[in-house]
Amino acid sequence: MSLAWSRQERPLWDVDKRRVIGSAPAGALDVSYADDADLPGDWFVTTDDDRVVGFGWLDSTWGGDTEILLAVASDAQGSGVGSFVLENLEREAASRGTNYVYNTVRDSHPDREAVHDWLLVRGYRGDERDLALRKRVGVREAVPTHLAASSGGGLPEDTLPPGAEESGGYVDVEDHRY
Repeated sequence: MSLAWSRQERPLWDVDKRRVIGSAPAGALDVSYADDADLPGDWFVTTDDDRVVGFGWLDSTWGGDTEILLAVASDAQGSGVGSFVLENLEREAASRGTNYVYNTVRDSHPDREAVHDWLLVRGYRGDERDLALRKRVGVREAVPTHLAASSGGGLPEDTLPPGAEESGGYVDVEDHRY
């Protein structure tokens, strides 16, 4: 398999998106547009040689987080295409200064538990009740030396690898609505 990743400069709802996204099980995705409609957000295409095998979508939100969606052609599932798309979406989001990426696994998804577990293995966090699973992809600011020394601890590392979290775990965004 020779996978390639590219950003679509002017994403349209086309035959490849209908084929790939349309191959998702009923209830998995709720994405459909009129033929040749302009699409919101940023779209990326994954090809194997010249054949489209997957799509990734991202949309940054006001809080510094980025929602992602990925779809893999049914005949390419289980071959690493999904992991390839996910890794590239995370890399793209991090390059834009995103703190977290999140993916919503709908209650109506017939393979919800399997997709939920697939994301957990790749560093996403949430519990089985959470529809949206999150993963840190951004850079954490270093604590100034004088603050770290006064707390009795050493300096934290300047960056966190994808999926690594600061102590204390995730902040529940539902507890911080304004």
